[in-house]
Amino acid sequence: MSDPRIELYETYKNAIFLYLYRSTLNQHIAEDLTQDTFLKAFQSLSSFRSESSLKTWLLKIARNTYINYSKKKQNKMEFQSDLIDQQWSEQQNLYKRSEDQQVIELTLLRLPENYRTYIILRDVNDLTYEEVAVITNESIGQVKVGLYRARKRFREIYREMEDGE
Repeated sequence: MSDPRIELYETYKNAIFLYLYRSTLNQHIAEDLTQDTFLKAFQSLSSFRSESSLKTWLLKIARNTYINYSKKKQNKMEFQSDLIDQQWSEQQNLYKRSEDQQVIELTLLRLPENYRTYIILRDVNDLTYEEVAVITNESIGQVKVGLYRARKRFREIYREMEDGE
């Protein structure tokens, strides 16, 4: 009989890592935060009440882990332009991503954390409004309004970055 923790990890590790990677754009930090997320999940697995799906529960832990990391490092992910340029060049060299993909990722980094979370969870991970509300501790109405504002701000920043090229 296999360990349920291993099954949990194998089933959800990619979703958690991708959420954290898209939040940080740093593979090493995302890997560390993914490990921290699963460590916290394993420690509190007995308290899981099945009020949401395991994926939603894990993403909530991942988000809280990311927020705590950001506060601890006093890194609100609102980078100065020189740091964004550095990230941009590292991404070009390491991953050889398309130019559009880089602009999208850097646009996400310029968004406030809550806007970035709405977009990543709803548009990238295809979670329902209800699941996003559980993860963010908000009402469905707040999530819908926040997502609308996040998408609007994303489009503004994206256009600014394209015009600046």
